[in-house]
Amino acid sequence: MKKIVGLSVILLVFWLGTALGKNPLPLREIEGTVKEIRTEKASPRARLGFMTAVLSTGKGEVKVRLYPEWWRLKPPFTVGHRIRVRGWIPPRTLFKGQAVLVAAEIRNLDTGEVLVLREGPGRPRWISGLKPQTFSGEIVARRISPGLGRPQIKWLVIEVKNEQGEIHAFRISPLWLNDYPELRPGMRVKITAWRPPFWRARNIQDYMACRVVLPESGKTLNLRKCPTTK
Repeated sequence: MKKIVGLSVILLVFWLGTALGKNPLPLREIEGTVKEIRTEKASPRARLGFMTAVLSTGKGEVKVRLYPEWWRLKPPFTVGHRIRVRGWIPPRTLFKGQAVLVAAEIRNLDTGEVLVLREGPGRPRWISGLKPQTFSGEIVARRISPGLGRPQIKWLVIEVKNEQGEIHAFRISPLWLNDYPELRPGMRVKITAWRPPFWRARNIQDYMACRVVLPESGKTLNLRKCPTTK
């Protein structure tokens, strides 16, 4: 316990010494041996947890926050491997007396494998790597569905059948915002859409539409901003 508290104090001093500069979240490197890999929630109210590695260092144990549990990724290390982690320490965890490092890059010192998880604070790769897809076909159904996070809000959902006979469901818009009466069964559409990563964890098969093109009229419905493909 004394080692954990001591390491927390060191990290706190390091953060306070740089927080007043130009970079409030400086990058930090820590090396150690992986003692445990487990799932932890970032807060008691969080629905899903983060994969977390407990790292044993010469100054005590450090929790390394890796990635959301719904991101089906196998880390390039296991218990017993020595790793080097580059990341930053969220200030709120320091003031709670915890030593938590949010990993940006991890290098397995035993195998040489490298895993890049984040490009910086607020820039995780599982978000920037989202790639919208394009679907073409005929609307075969139009229905109203509860919101996924707020079921009291009703959404317009259309089902589209492609040339291969596959049917996909697309969330278009909350009804209070626009019910898009022009989207009727029998119409051909070209839809740009994506599936938010956390939907996969909840086994939600719908797609979120960001653009709908009506080839017959040439009209384009810009519903929302598509995720970046960079």
